[in-house]
Amino acid sequence: MERRKFLTDAAKFTALTIAGTSLLNNQLLATPSTLSNPSILPFQKSNNMKSIPSYQNVTTTVKLKGNDVKIHALCTGTVAVKTNFRTKKGFGELAKLNILLDQHYTDYLPIWVWVIEHPEGLLVIDTGENAGIKDLDTYLAKESGFIRFQFKHACKFDIAPQDELNYQFDKVNLKLEDVKLVALTHLHLDHTDGLKFFPKQEIIVGDYEFNHPNNNMPSTFPSWFKPNKVKYKSNRINVFDEAYPITASEDLLYIPTPGHTHGHSSILFKTDDFDIIFAGDSSYNQEQVIKSELAGVNADYQKTRQTYKNLLEYAGQRKTIYLPTHDEHAGQRLAQRVFLA
Repeated sequence: MERRKFLTDAAKFTALTIAGTSLLNNQLLATPSTLSNPSILPFQKSNNMKSIPSYQNVTTTVKLKGNDVKIHALCTGTVAVKTNFRTKKGFGELAKLNILLDQHYTDYLPIWVWVIEHPEGLLVIDTGENAGIKDLDTYLAKESGFIRFQFKHACKFDIAPQDELNYQFDKVNLKLEDVKLVALTHLHLDHTDGLKFFPKQEIIVGDYEFNHPNNNMPSTFPSWFKPNKVKYKSNRINVFDEAYPITASEDLLYIPTPGHTHGHSSILFKTDDFDIIFAGDSSYNQEQVIKSELAGVNADYQKTRQTYKNLLEYAGQRKTIYLPTHDEHAGQRLAQRVFLA
């Protein structure tokens, strides 16, 4: 059944993309002025260019069994996406076609990586982006033309070499070789392109995420990448029920938050005073959860709605800081203790 559904979804999206390609070509023929400036991409107007903000790293301290534990929010560059990529427009799969047809981009959004100086060892949540992505044709040369077309018409990155994770670690006086574990929320490249820094560390990802990929780009994974594929265990946490204990003390849990991809997970950290959910791309910002606003790019809108309900229900039971990867205010909420409500 899963294979049949995957093939059906792929066929639908392929058909929509072919239709979108045709519409793009027709639009370009109808508006030749976009071709007069080769630096402007199709549907990208010069007055639509956004200034690129600078997101500052944030370090804060929480209490765990009475002891201080540092958490670092490290920004590994920025990405702008089509507005219909971030916010769903249209019914069903038409929302994905509308991503291609959209003429507008969001502001540049951060690509956060989270680092916890946990007593059981230094933990990294997702690995951010690297500067190679700036040259998309070269970086994605081994991916299909279909994949490259989708990607180039949905995202724009601003990543400098000094944005990469090794430089960010230096800024907070940490060493990459001291990392014990890397936990991946999912396998999209802006969460995995820093894997190159961790060839000797244990890396975990959800078993379902690994075996049911959605818009992954395997050619960007290091050749040695063989993560530990983990499965949730039942009766580990309220609301979500299933979780995989990351630490022996079970104060760090890998929890199911599907929707963005079929097997997307988040990492929940139980501190003495509140919980923190490192949410990956469960949503693009906190307001989407509060307003039940779906992202257009999501693999399963129904699962996303349920994930939102679970997040809000959990936050209603215990004070919770919610931290998506691309939320402009996530670092500030962490530092200022702003809870999901």
